Amino acid sequence: MPTKKYIRFIDSSYNTLFHLPDGGRIRITRPNGEQIERVCRFLDECHTQVGNNVYHICEFAERMEGIGAKYTPLDYIRELEFYRKFYFTKDSTAKGPPYFIIDEISAHGFAFAPKGAAKGRKYCIFEILQIGPNRRQIGNVILWGSSLRDIHPREWGFDMEKIRAVTQKPKTKNGPDR
Repeated sequence: MPTKKYIRFIDSSYNTLFHLPDGGRIRITRPNGEQIERVCRFLDECHTQVGNNVYHICEFAERMEGIGAKYTPLDYIRELEFYRKFYFTKDSTAKGPPYFIIDEISAHGFAFAPKGAAKGRKYCIFEILQIGPNRRQIGNVILWGSSLRDIHPREWGFDMEKIRAVTQKPKTKNGPDR
């Protein structure tokens, strides 16, 4: 894991929901629809500052669940070294580039290779196999694509904001600073 600090957000059962970079923002949506944004600071692996309040990560999850609030990231981790690496190949004898697993849902995952992928194989959607009560394994690639439009990750239920933040280069401003 890189030396940068990342905040883990969980539910009250300690299931990881997402990670946030230190100084990243979350959006809290209250049951009445009111939305508030809070800057989050890494304190240690189990504690974070959300706005002006300090929480144990499970305490924050329990409080949000207790009032019926939902929380989602507004900022995403862009550093590829944070994400799990896997080698997808056409067959068992082939050697391919590393793919970074950017998003996972219950039965599928999304990965991309920033360099070295064969034509039409920069992005992929793959199966996730449940091999035990708390164990999952990467399965076969279901779909390959050279662009996000080729494989339509949103239609599979993946977080497109996260995928774009990680796989696309930030746009640079043209013109003078104001």
